[in-house]
Amino acid sequence: MSSAQQIDPSGEGARPQLTGAWSLVLGTIAVAAIGCPLLPESVPSQLRYFPVYFILPLGIWAVVSGGIALRRMRGDEGASRIRARAGITLGTVAIVTAVAVIVWACWALRHI
Repeated sequence: MSSAQQIDPSGEGARPQLTGAWSLVLGTIAVAAIGCPLLPESVPSQLRYFPVYFILPLGIWAVVSGGIALRRMRGDEGASRIRARAGITLGTVAIVTAVAVIVWACWALRHI
């Protein structure tokens, strides 16, 4: 194949592919932030409790970006959808955990 044939004039080959990696990263960070309050007492409290505020937004972003990645991979037969699905799963776990803790806290504060 000559070098002239290797160049893609439409530019489709240069288009970045969304493979769900961002969804997986965001979901992993969201689930890891759930464990931050369980760190030892020697860790500063700012480092233990500040990431808790980002659990719900990171989980939502993981689900949304995973859905977008799956939608873009819809027609591609050779695409691996594992990362996008794992990100959606981790994001869902983070969202459900955060909402369950909020509901539990409201219920516990109501019965004081």
